[in-house]
Amino acid sequence: MVHKATTAAWMRGNPLFEPLCEEAANKLLDHCTVQTFTSGQRLIEQNGKNESLFLITLGKVKIVINGTEVDTQQAGESIGEISTSNISPPVADVISITDVEVIVFPIETVHDLCNSNPDFAKRLRDTGMKKVYDR
Repeated sequence: MVHKATTAAWMRGNPLFEPLCEEAANKLLDHCTVQTFTSGQRLIEQNGKNESLFLITLGKVKIVINGTEVDTQQAGESIGEISTSNISPPVADVISITDVEVIVFPIETVHDLCNSNPDFAKRLRDTGMKKVYDR
Protein backbone atom coordinates (compact mmCIF):
# COMPACT_ATOMS: atom_id res chain seq x y z
CA MET A 1 0.00 0.00 0.00
CA VAL A 2 1.24 3.47 -0.89
CA HIS A 3 1.40 6.06 1.85
CA LYS A 4 0.09 9.14 0.04
CA ALA A 5 1.76 11.80 2.19
CA THR A 6 5.18 10.16 1.83
CA THR A 7 4.71 9.65 -1.91
CA ALA A 8 3.59 13.25 -2.34
CA ALA A 9 6.73 14.41 -0.52
CA TRP A 10 8.93 12.36 -2.89
CA MET A 11 7.10 13.84 -5.88
CA ARG A 12 7.54 17.41 -4.56
CA GLY A 13 11.28 16.72 -4.30
CA ASN A 14 11.60 15.85 -7.99
CA PRO A 15 11.38 18.63 -10.64
CA LEU A 16 9.62 16.30 -13.10
CA PHE A 17 6.39 16.64 -11.13
CA GLU A 18 6.51 20.45 -10.61
CA PRO A 19 4.11 21.26 -13.49
CA LEU A 20 1.32 19.18 -11.95
CA CYS A 21 -1.47 20.96 -10.13
CA GLU A 22 -2.75 19.38 -6.91
CA GLU A 23 -5.60 17.60 -8.71
CA ALA A 24 -3.24 16.03 -11.28
CA ALA A 25 -0.73 15.04 -8.61
CA ASN A 26 -3.56 13.40 -6.66
CA LYS A 27 -4.50 11.40 -9.76
CA LEU A 28 -0.96 10.00 -9.86
CA LEU A 29 -1.13 9.28 -6.14
CA ASP A 30 -4.39 7.38 -6.60
CA HIS A 31 -2.88 5.06 -9.22
CA CYS A 32 0.68 4.44 -8.06
CA THR A 33 2.12 1.43 -6.28
CA VAL A 34 5.38 0.68 -4.50
CA GLN A 35 7.65 -2.05 -5.79
CA THR A 36 10.97 -3.41 -4.56
CA PHE A 37 13.84 -4.94 -6.50
CA THR A 38 16.82 -6.83 -5.14
CA SER A 39 20.38 -6.06 -6.18
CA GLY A 40 20.98 -7.15 -9.77
CA GLN A 41 17.33 -7.10 -10.85
CA ARG A 42 16.34 -5.30 -14.05
CA LEU A 43 13.71 -2.57 -13.77
CA ILE A 44 13.73 -1.62 -17.46
CA GLU A 45 15.04 -3.61 -20.43
CA GLN A 46 16.76 -1.86 -23.33
CA ASN A 47 14.51 -2.00 -26.43
CA GLY A 48 11.91 -3.84 -24.36
CA LYS A 49 8.47 -2.69 -23.36
CA ASN A 50 8.23 -0.38 -20.39
CA GLU A 51 4.81 0.25 -18.85
CA SER A 52 5.78 2.56 -15.99
CA LEU A 53 7.42 5.75 -14.83
CA PHE A 54 9.46 5.14 -11.68
CA LEU A 55 10.50 7.38 -8.80
CA ILE A 56 13.32 5.86 -6.77
CA THR A 57 12.79 6.13 -3.00
CA LEU A 58 15.54 3.82 -1.79
CA GLY A 59 18.74 2.50 -3.30
CA LYS A 60 20.65 2.98 -6.52
CA VAL A 61 20.39 1.74 -10.11
CA LYS A 62 22.81 1.70 -13.01
CA ILE A 63 21.98 2.74 -16.54
CA VAL A 64 23.53 0.36 -19.08
CA ILE A 65 23.51 0.97 -22.84
CA ASN A 66 24.68 -1.87 -25.06
CA GLY A 67 26.51 -3.48 -22.14
CA THR A 68 28.28 -0.29 -21.00
CA GLU A 69 27.37 1.44 -17.75
CA VAL A 70 26.79 5.10 -18.59
CA ASP A 71 25.18 6.53 -15.46
CA THR A 72 23.61 5.83 -12.10
CA GLN A 73 20.38 7.08 -10.51
CA GLN A 74 19.47 7.08 -6.86
CA ALA A 75 16.75 7.93 -4.38
CA GLY A 76 14.82 11.02 -5.43
CA GLU A 77 15.43 10.53 -9.14
CA SER A 78 13.03 9.27 -11.79
CA ILE A 79 13.52 6.68 -14.51
CA GLY A 80 11.44 5.63 -17.50
CA GLU A 81 10.79 9.10 -18.95
CA ILE A 82 12.00 8.20 -22.44
CA SER A 83 9.60 5.33 -22.98
CA THR A 84 6.64 6.77 -21.06
CA SER A 85 6.82 9.99 -23.09
CA ASN A 86 6.79 7.89 -26.31
CA ILE A 87 10.18 9.21 -27.45
CA SER A 88 11.29 5.65 -28.12
CA PRO A 89 11.38 2.21 -26.55
CA PRO A 90 13.77 2.09 -23.60
CA VAL A 91 17.27 3.07 -24.74
CA ALA A 92 18.99 1.42 -21.77
CA ASP A 93 18.81 -1.36 -19.25
CA VAL A 94 18.13 -0.09 -15.74
CA ILE A 95 19.53 -2.54 -13.20
CA SER A 96 19.49 -2.27 -9.41
CA ILE A 97 22.93 -1.93 -7.83
CA THR A 98 21.51 -2.21 -4.32
CA ASP A 99 18.10 -3.23 -3.08
CA VAL A 100 15.78 -0.62 -4.58
CA GLU A 101 12.32 0.66 -3.75
CA VAL A 102 10.40 2.64 -6.35
CA ILE A 103 7.06 4.34 -6.68
CA VAL A 104 5.51 3.01 -9.88
CA PHE A 105 3.25 5.25 -11.96
CA PRO A 106 1.36 3.28 -14.66
CA ILE A 107 1.89 4.46 -18.22
CA GLU A 108 -1.86 4.88 -18.81
CA THR A 109 -2.11 7.38 -15.95
CA VAL A 110 1.03 9.19 -17.12
CA HIS A 111 -0.39 9.44 -20.65
CA ASP A 112 -3.73 10.74 -19.33
CA LEU A 113 -1.91 13.44 -17.40
CA CYS A 114 0.23 14.33 -20.43
CA ASN A 115 -2.93 14.75 -22.51
CA SER A 116 -4.51 17.10 -19.99
CA ASN A 117 -1.32 18.83 -18.77
CA PRO A 118 0.88 20.01 -21.66
CA ASP A 119 3.47 21.46 -19.26
CA PHE A 120 3.90 18.06 -17.61
CA ALA A 121 4.11 16.37 -21.04
CA LYS A 122 6.84 18.82 -22.06
CA ARG A 123 8.73 18.33 -18.80
CA LEU A 124 8.56 14.54 -19.22
CA ARG A 125 9.88 14.73 -22.80
CA ASP A 126 12.56 17.28 -21.91
CA THR A 127 13.74 15.19 -18.96
CA GLY A 128 13.95 12.10 -21.15
CA MET A 129 15.81 13.91 -23.93
CA LYS A 130 18.26 15.47 -21.47
CA LYS A 131 19.09 12.02 -20.16
CA VAL A 132 19.68 10.74 -23.69
CA TYR A 133 21.92 13.60 -24.76
CA ASP A 134 23.77 14.13 -21.47
CA ARG A 135 25.09 10.56 -21.33
